[in-house]
Amino acid sequence: MAGESNHLSVDTDRLSWQLLTLLVCAELFLVGLDVVVNYAEFIQYDSIQRLSNIAREDGLAAWFMTSQTLVAALVLWLLYWLNRNLDGASALHRRGWMILALFFTYMSADDGALIHERIGTMFEDMIETSDKSGNVGFLGQWLEIFPSYEWQFLLPIFAAIGLYMLYFLWSVLGLGRALLMVLAAFSCLATAVILDFIEGIPADHSLNVYTWLKQTYMLEDYTVDHFAKSLEEFLEMLGISLFLTVFVAQVGRVQSNLFGIRFVSSYHSPED
Repeated sequence: MAGESNHLSVDTDRLSWQLLTLLVCAELFLVGLDVVVNYAEFIQYDSIQRLSNIAREDGLAAWFMTSQTLVAALVLWLLYWLNRNLDGASALHRRGWMILALFFTYMSADDGALIHERIGTMFEDMIETSDKSGNVGFLGQWLEIFPSYEWQFLLPIFAAIGLYMLYFLWSVLGLGRALLMVLAAFSCLATAVILDFIEGIPADHSLNVYTWLKQTYMLEDYTVDHFAKSLEEFLEMLGISLFLTVFVAQVGRVQSNLFGIRFVSSYHSPED
């Protein structure tokens, strides 16, 4: 039997802050890499510029975003498991952690497979087909409300999930630093959505702030568009990092946190 000295003790509060520091440094590095290597073309090879381009879906930043969202989902599944098997938590709390785990799992898949963008493209193709046939239909009328990318008609669904997340985390975390971090995470993601909304608006639309910036300050199209996208991606990464930090710290606050994990093997070496 293992002795007391073999027990692994993890301070989740300290770990969460160390993790946040590491993630933010990595995100700032990715922004700097994009500016130096891609935008300033410090390296002349197109393949390396595309790799460091924070606005591309096949670069290092996209991999980082998908990975940390998946890690957040795994931590949420751990919280669900702990609340279900160890904590004796209410059904409301167990269901809440499961819903959050499912949502972050979807988000990681969405980042990697571009699910909402491709759904938007599908609806765009459907509208074009309807226009050619002269039958716009309810879908076309509904999408006309959204002057930006077609996928953003799904925003009410994401907003509803966000409100549920906010209510659930407030009920679990209470008022304090953790809830402030959750609010900061929501603010980052909401700002990123607004930037993405502006990006998809036609250049001659009155709501397109980017066109106004280009004309007022005589900026190049690529400069404004790229750095707006860079800011959007950075805010998305920062928002997920804040969520992940809160979730990691929450693992140590599960009431039945004095549990042990013993690793065993079904196969033994001949010496055993």
